[in-house]
Amino acid sequence: MNSSKKIAKESKEGEIGKVSPQIFEYKKSFVMSHGELSSLQIKYETYGRLNKDRSNAILVCHALTGDHHVAGISDEDERKGWWDHAVGPGKAIDTSEYFVICSNVLGACQGSTGPTSINPLTQKPYGMTFPDLTIKDMVSAQKLLLDHLMIKSLYSVVGGSMGGMQALQWVVEFPSFVKSAMIIAATAQHSAQTIAFNEVGRTSIKRDPHWNNGEYTSETRPEAGLAVARMMAHITYLSDKAMAEKFGRDLMIAGDEQDQKSENNQFTVESYLHYQGFKFVDRFDANTYLKLTKALDRFDLVGDNGLDENLKNVSAKVMVVGFTSDWLYTPSQNKMIAESLQRLGKNASYLEIDHDHGHDSFLLNSHDFLRLIKLFLKGENLVKPVHQESQKSRHSNNRSNVKKEADLKVISGWVKKDEKVLDLGCGRGILLEHLRETKNVKGLGVDYDSTKAAACISRGVNVYQGDIRNALSMLSDNSFDWVVFSRMVEELPEPGQVILDALRVGKRVAVSFVNHGYWRNRLHFSRNGSRITNDVYREKWEKSHPLNHFSIKEFESFCNPSVELKKPFRLGRKVFHHGNWRTECRWIPNLRAGLAIYELVRV
Repeated sequence: MNSSKKIAKESKEGEIGKVSPQIFEYKKSFVMSHGELSSLQIKYETYGRLNKDRSNAILVCHALTGDHHVAGISDEDERKGWWDHAVGPGKAIDTSEYFVICSNVLGACQGSTGPTSINPLTQKPYGMTFPDLTIKDMVSAQKLLLDHLMIKSLYSVVGGSMGGMQALQWVVEFPSFVKSAMIIAATAQHSAQTIAFNEVGRTSIKRDPHWNNGEYTSETRPEAGLAVARMMAHITYLSDKAMAEKFGRDLMIAGDEQDQKSENNQFTVESYLHYQGFKFVDRFDANTYLKLTKALDRFDLVGDNGLDENLKNVSAKVMVVGFTSDWLYTPSQNKMIAESLQRLGKNASYLEIDHDHGHDSFLLNSHDFLRLIKLFLKGENLVKPVHQESQKSRHSNNRSNVKKEADLKVISGWVKKDEKVLDLGCGRGILLEHLRETKNVKGLGVDYDSTKAAACISRGVNVYQGDIRNALSMLSDNSFDWVVFSRMVEELPEPGQVILDALRVGKRVAVSFVNHGYWRNRLHFSRNGSRITNDVYREKWEKSHPLNHFSIKEFESFCNPSVELKKPFRLGRKVFHHGNWRTECRWIPNLRAGLAIYELVRV
């Protein structure tokens, strides 16, 4: 392969410049899920250069109406790539480090074999005679392309929406070929509502008088039906808030009251949808739309056997990303994928981006999202592991570092080599990173804070961004050796029940907390009748959120089986630190200790 002809030419710093697409022709029979092609071609573009061992290839998969032109300026029509802000030198997917490939999927209409292609057996366009398509067929065709490019493995496969489904199919179909995958705003199966929306769009095409059972010509295309289908779909790509902010109830023509009541006067949102619809027909094909949307509806990794069964052979490192305002492929649908992988003990994370722009959020130039892509691809390379930090740094007088060190030292001393650890309220993943680097621990962190979850990704730590109770509920019995609560039990509603649930998931539970009965707090309150700002009360009452503070005595009362029903656990090891969080407290801990760390052992 002549690499000089296979890569995009980069122009000024940070930009790819002009890009020339290429055609891969496969002149053998290609067996699909529901038919067979005598041959096929795939149109694609590449960016960057393959390294010597050919290990830096990233496959970007496009969405329903996307194409192969992901970045740079097309030398065919001067069009900028649909993800140009994400792919390029120094960008989230950095083409100075990675060799990026993006192909027009099988069954599409931008140069790859699909309904608009000439059937060599009839010398006419396939039209609706093109075999019924599946996501698996698309991925199989992409694999042929990668074989042609002599790529033996993928550093990563990245895709949003339909592209995310392709990425998911890749890790299922070729588990040993893919090292990592980023599945964005996707789903393992369409909901009934999504299928319904697609069917309305398909019906609008089929009822267009020009459709003619798919045997239309370039002069008599079902443009009106395809435009309506696009309008319907576009509504699902946006959020209610985004539409309200962008359009509201504004009218195209502001006139008097009579004008505003006129049927001829359009709302701006109406005009926008009509524009999107009729712009779409200039670049897309109706039969292609029918085939692709049906392929999406057929995609089902849940099936009769369940998602866990279908994902059991996944070996890639996976990150699933959802968007809060996406109602087409909701956060819960994205979570379902990550939860299944995490339940199976796979190397998987889930993060949720707070974005107002609905399903299309992944296509926008969002700093938080682009940073997340870079963090995932770079992984632990971006952060110096804890065990490599200088002693000066680790034992600094900085209060935050002292607090982190206190938990880390004790809990890491309890955890054995090669054990599995679930860290609830994991923060930035420092404990799990340390355990991975020093004891080869396989861990999963849970934190509600998106910034902290992203920091976990930067450390190469698997994380589930979400509610701790939800995380526990989706995990199987005995799936971890340890469950860790590091100074966060007091922030939970019904903490006792959460601890009991943790003992279902883990064989042992480590609980650390700030002692509410510490003498300085007692003394200040007895003298002044008010609390002080310290490690227990970190902010004044009017600024803080509700916390369920408790003392060492109260916690041990909870653990005492004589107080309530017999507890399904016993107290194991315990360590108390003075108020300085450095030295151990050996007597009267309920009064003199500032920090307590307990081991609970399931019986």
